[in-house]
Amino acid sequence: MSEPPPSARPSPASLPGPISASLHRAIIEAVDDAFESEQVPFVRRLVDQPSFTAARDDVEAAAQIVDEAAEAIELRCTRVADPTGAHADHRIYATAATGPDTPSLALVGHVDTVFPRSTGFLSFSRDDGPAGPETGDIIRGPGVLDMKSGLSVILFAIAALRRAAPEGAKRLPLRFLCNTDEEVGSPSSEPMFRELAPRLRAALVFEAGRESDLIVTARKGGGMFELTVHGRAAHAGNDHAAGINAIHALALLIGRIEGLTDYARGVTVNVGVIEGGTSKNTVPERARCMIDTRFDTMRDAERVIGELEAIARAPFRPRDWVPHKLRAVRAELAGHMTRPPMEVSEASTALRLRYEACAAAVGLGVGEAPRQGGGSDANLLAAFGVPSIDGLGPYGKFFHQTTEWSSLTSLRRRTAALALLLAAELDP
Repeated sequence: MSEPPPSARPSPASLPGPISASLHRAIIEAVDDAFESEQVPFVRRLVDQPSFTAARDDVEAAAQIVDEAAEAIELRCTRVADPTGAHADHRIYATAATGPDTPSLALVGHVDTVFPRSTGFLSFSRDDGPAGPETGDIIRGPGVLDMKSGLSVILFAIAALRRAAPEGAKRLPLRFLCNTDEEVGSPSSEPMFRELAPRLRAALVFEAGRESDLIVTARKGGGMFELTVHGRAAHAGNDHAAGINAIHALALLIGRIEGLTDYARGVTVNVGVIEGGTSKNTVPERARCMIDTRFDTMRDAERVIGELEAIARAPFRPRDWVPHKLRAVRAELAGHMTRPPMEVSEASTALRLRYEACAAAVGLGVGEAPRQGGGSDANLLAAFGVPSIDGLGPYGKFFHQTTEWSSLTSLRRRTAALALLLAAELDP
């Protein structure tokens, strides 16, 4: 994929005009007609295929189920391999109207989950409803909320549009991005998002829906770091004075690290693991700590990372009171920002309002969700300059837990809302 020059980046689309009443009805009918007969069975099949991120073969098998559904609606598939081979291939699906450099809307999801086979949480189920066994609204299973149902929203919204407006659908430039490593921070798919970003007018991400159907427009960013302090080993009984205690030095530095937390700015810095020493009668030569950082803005991300780097360069400042020999310690910082913060922009607000018009039309709530603590691929796309909104999958609870569930009523409405938005993208 060759990137167009920055000047060629498409500007965010303006708010669409209303679609016709007849097309609106046709889309709703297409969603409803396929829901129980095709969409719910697809979710069942996908959920029944385990896809724990680290289990490459399982994830690939799940991705091939998505491949089949994408092929059935005539989406062209480009596979993007993980250079390390640790993760299954990522997928870029595209409509026939989408050339290599064609500006398009992006629909984004991931096929990996957090559930290894060893959890025993392996199969789809549906609560009983008034019409008999397995007719209820609630479905359960690994990834049923995060986010295999969300993948079905994308596929079946496109399918509904094809049924309701087949000629218009053929002209729609559209990309569906599906990665296989989101649950571990998208380390191998990030370059794919970065390379595609100049060709994306906007991105809709189908992570789990939030309370009251509120749309996610802001997420915290985060980073993981490891600070290692090197002192000098010595026998604690015979030669204590010759030693430089790395644990002592690290203990003094932890207060400075934790002091970077600023709740008013949405910044937290947490030392979650400390480790050092070899035996009680040896002055420890080495100690390390693991640091979790979270921030609301790139400005604060850069400030926090800069402070950590400064500590590693010069662990103790001239004004710090510490035992003289501790000034001889050396420190190293490893790690990086795992996800940049997703910040609200005028373009993302316009995108949210545009989507909400379609959501309200099918009975979903509207509004902006509070800033979310966890990250998603929306963080990456927003940082790369793509107006993005998130939380467009069905509502449910307990993702990342074996009690995870999702609502079929919400799933149906989310599918219809996306299909209406895609219809509004069609040329008049």
